Amino acid sequence: MTSIILASVLIVVGLSFTYKAVLAIFWGRTVYWHGFLPITLISPFLIHLPPGKNSLIKTAQCWWVHVILGPIFFFVAMALLVTGTDTLGLPGAETVNYIMTFGRTNVPAAIVYDKHTGYKFPIVGRAGKTIFKLLTNPVPEKEEDKMVPQGAR
Repeated sequence: MTSIILASVLIVVGLSFTYKAVLAIFWGRTVYWHGFLPITLISPFLIHLPPGKNSLIKTAQCWWVHVILGPIFFFVAMALLVTGTDTLGLPGAETVNYIMTFGRTNVPAAIVYDKHTGYKFPIVGRAGKTIFKLLTNPVPEKEEDKMVPQGAR
């Protein structure tokens, strides 16, 4: 019974973060509490209801909301929704795998969920090598595009 209540709360908060992600990604808007600085920094994650009339809750509409908070809200929403649906016995991780692999069954799963062991992320190990290779390989550059000639260094 408590797992059903917990899963329902996770899904409701996940839907709230989905709404916050849509506002942040498409409109660049978020709400924050204008007060004590440490609470101000985490307040976009804590506020889920509209502000009152005489409230310290303010609205920010900036480019950094698009770039930083939008993706963070999306991943938090996805994690909460997947955890809630898997706890209820619905196919949360399987749905994410289906979306990430475009429905292909011959591709290994990105997220593996087991009731007894929890979540495993085999995609991190596979993608880590590729990301490391992308970040460490030098970018080929034509001789005429170089800013400093070869002998001038």
